[in-house]
Amino acid sequence: MQVRFLCQDQITPAYSLAVDHYFLDTVRQTALPVLRVYSLTGDVVILGRYHATAPFPASVPLTLTRRLSGGRVVPGGNGFVQFSLVFPHRSALFSDDPYYLAPFQVLNRYLRGLLQGLKAGGVEVFYPGQDLLTVRGKPLGWVSFTTADNGALLCEGGVAVSRDLSLLPLLLDQADPQGTIPCQFFAPAQVTSIQQLLGQSLSLAHLAGMLRHGFAQQYALECVNQELSTDEHRVIMALAEQYATPAWLHSRPLRTDLPCHATAPTQLGTLQVRFSLQADQTLAAVQLSGDFIANPAGLAALETGLRGCPYERAALWQVVDRIFLQPEHYLLGIGPLQRLPEIILQGQQTSTP
Repeated sequence: MQVRFLCQDQITPAYSLAVDHYFLDTVRQTALPVLRVYSLTGDVVILGRYHATAPFPASVPLTLTRRLSGGRVVPGGNGFVQFSLVFPHRSALFSDDPYYLAPFQVLNRYLRGLLQGLKAGGVEVFYPGQDLLTVRGKPLGWVSFTTADNGALLCEGGVAVSRDLSLLPLLLDQADPQGTIPCQFFAPAQVTSIQQLLGQSLSLAHLAGMLRHGFAQQYALECVNQELSTDEHRVIMALAEQYATPAWLHSRPLRTDLPCHATAPTQLGTLQVRFSLQADQTLAAVQLSGDFIANPAGLAALETGLRGCPYERAALWQVVDRIFLQPEHYLLGIGPLQRLPEIILQGQQTSTP
């Protein structure tokens, strides 16, 4: 199998999002998977797809962006290198059946080649599960994935090169001084970087070569250099204009009109549920936000399906179970799905300020 390879240096977050969007739209037609290794310009705070946002300060000396996949908030830009894998469906490397891999298997399977490349370069990195890459238990990077409505897979992540994940509190102090977005902070001693591990930083080209080699070797693939064509660049630039607007960053606004609020710690950080109840004790509206991984259609189906649901455990579970029995839908990072009705039920007596 051939895989298209791109290395892009110092691009804007909006342009990067547009590139992933473009390939998710086209990969099923081209049947040509994509491995992209890139760096973002400046200092960047990268929100997960499902973080709810309140208004941020009018001017901050960094870039705030929202990625296509869910999961935790992470730093990016200067000192970090990111990667994207795009395939026609979530099992494409392993089977013609799109649902051959269960959702919880996706990251483990698709990251093996990239980890092999880093290890060959002297970085003894592991994927212990969930959404972090670690070296001797210290986080080195993050990973996540999503599937588009057409079934195409995006697996993405970032690696700390000359800076590390302990940068996040400093960046969030500037971008979100009111602490609206929940996140896990790491102290410098708790994390690591390639520079700390190897005693030197690595260029984007060097690191991209390591990832490319490991990925190709692990799966016996042929990675082919293929830059964007003029037509592709034109389409991507138009998409980038959409991702550069506040509409994308605030595409999941904090629902302060929902008076009931429950928060629970999860495997990846925090799950927040906001909702309102009607007089007959059925749910009127529901918003889930926080550090979880889900497909957009599945989460939309859940929030829609919960409307009108009686506010009691059995009815809530019936909705959750019905939606996530469909093989294309998934909600990862909160633990067993049976927790979700319990978390919602905790919000009855709590009001959002």
